[in-house]
Amino acid sequence: MKSYILTFTMLDMPHPVWRRVIMPEGATFNRLHSVIQDVTNFQSYYTDSPYHFFEINVDGLCITDNPIRRDELKGTPGITPKQPTRLKIDEILENHNELIYEYDLGDGWRFLIELDSIVENYHFGFPTLLDGEGEAPPEDVGGPPGYAAFLETIANPDDPEYDHMITWARSNGYRPYNKDRINQRLKSVKYQKTDWDQIDHVNHKIVSDPYRDPEISSEGAGSLPPSAPKAEAEAQTGEKPAAPLTDEEKELEQYIRAMVNLYGFTEADHVGSLYSRQNGKALTGGELVQRVASSALESRLQEDVILVRNNHFLGPKLAHIDPDLFFKEIAGKPYYEPAKEQLLRYAEAGYYDRTPELEQLEELFLQEHIPQLQIDRMLHGFMHNLSVWHANFMDAVSRLMDQAGPLAEESVNRIISAAVLVSNNVRLIENRGFTPQELHQLGIMHSAPQSGAPVQPSGKIGRNDPCPCGSGKKYKKCCGRY
Repeated sequence: MKSYILTFTMLDMPHPVWRRVIMPEGATFNRLHSVIQDVTNFQSYYTDSPYHFFEINVDGLCITDNPIRRDELKGTPGITPKQPTRLKIDEILENHNELIYEYDLGDGWRFLIELDSIVENYHFGFPTLLDGEGEAPPEDVGGPPGYAAFLETIANPDDPEYDHMITWARSNGYRPYNKDRINQRLKSVKYQKTDWDQIDHVNHKIVSDPYRDPEISSEGAGSLPPSAPKAEAEAQTGEKPAAPLTDEEKELEQYIRAMVNLYGFTEADHVGSLYSRQNGKALTGGELVQRVASSALESRLQEDVILVRNNHFLGPKLAHIDPDLFFKEIAGKPYYEPAKEQLLRYAEAGYYDRTPELEQLEELFLQEHIPQLQIDRMLHGFMHNLSVWHANFMDAVSRLMDQAGPLAEESVNRIISAAVLVSNNVRLIENRGFTPQELHQLGIMHSAPQSGAPVQPSGKIGRNDPCPCGSGKKYKKCCGRY
C-alpha cells in the first residue's frame, strides 16, 4: 500500500535526537501526533485527554488538539483552526515535504517532520520505526535547556541529585532508545488493514520484510507447516518467552500497585495481610516477596518504577521526598483500607475519587461554558497536583485558574471556594491514604481542614477579606489575582 517514510528531528537539542518511521497513508494529524509520542518518551499518545497539547501551522491552518486555542483563533484573519482528528496528513505532507510540530508549548519542544520518500511496498496497517538516534527527553523536564541540565546530572553518579533525578525521570516515562520495544508498541497504532498475502510470513510471524525485522528465521520457517503452533515457532528460533502470570499473580500485582499508589510505599507483610483478609487466603509477606522475585512480577513492577527493597515496595511518589521526614510524618497514622473493589481501583495510575466536592467544582466550570473535554483535562491535572507530598494548594489552584482562562470575579470566588473543599477530600500518601477531612473526623489531625466560603449562586468576597483558600493572605493578594 502507499506509505510515507518520515524523519522526525527534535530541534534545539543538546545532542541529536531523531527517528525515521514508515506510516501507511490515511493517517490523521492526531495519528501522526500519536506516532511521534510513541517513538519518543512523551506520553500524550492517541487520546482524548493528552498530557500536553500539540500544534502544527501550515497553509493558514492551525492544527491543534487544544480546544481553547481553537476557540481563540476563530475569526482570526488568515488563520483557520482545525481539529487534528478530522484532517488527514496525505495532501499537506505531499505538498510541503516539511512540517514543524510543536508540543507542550510550556516546555517548547519542536520537531522538524520531513517526508523522505513515498513507497508502495509496505503492507502493514500500522507504523514501523526504521531507525533512530539519541535518548528522547522525559515529560516536564523544562524544554531543551532543562534537558541539558538533566543530562548533566544523570551523567554524574556522585551528584547529590542523581538518585532522585533517575527515579523522577523513570516515573515520567524516561526510557533509553530501544527500537524493538518501540516497534512492539507501534503495533497497537493500527489504522489500515495489514495485507498478509503480500508479506513473507508463517502464522503471522515475519520471515523477511524490507521494513520490519524478521520474527522467525528462514530455516525455522521452512521446517514449520503453516499451522504450526506459536510455541513450536519460538522453539525453532531459540526464544523462550517469560511464563505468563497466573490469575492470582495478576491480582497480587493489582494489590501492590494500588497500595503503593495510596501510601507511597507498602510493606510486603501489609500486602499479604490485606490480600489474605479480603480473599480468605493465607499469604505472608515473605511468601509474597518470593513469588514476586520468581515470576515476571518484579520486572513488570520495575517498568513503572515500583522497586522491591528489604521486603518493601517503593513507588515513584517517593521521588524527591526526604525519607526521614516522610516516615516521621506518617508515624502513628492508621492505614486507609477500603473494600477490595474500591481498593483495586487505585491500581490504575492517576485514579482519583469522584467526590461530591469534585462534581460541584466540575459543575461550576460547566456553568462558565468551558468544554467538557477541557474541564476533564483541567481537573485531572488539579487532582494530580493536589495528591503529591506536601502539595501546594496555591500552585495547584493557580494552574487550574490559568487553564480556565479569564472569568468574572464572582465566578472566581465560587470556584476557589469549591476547590478548597476538593483539596480537603484528596487521598494523600502522608496520611496513609486518608483525606485531611477523614483524619480530622477521626481526631488524628489536630488542625481543622481548610474551609472554603459556601458555594452560592451569587455573592462577593471583598478584596481586603481573607482569601477563602486558607493561605492567610488578603484575597486581592492571592486568588483575587485571577
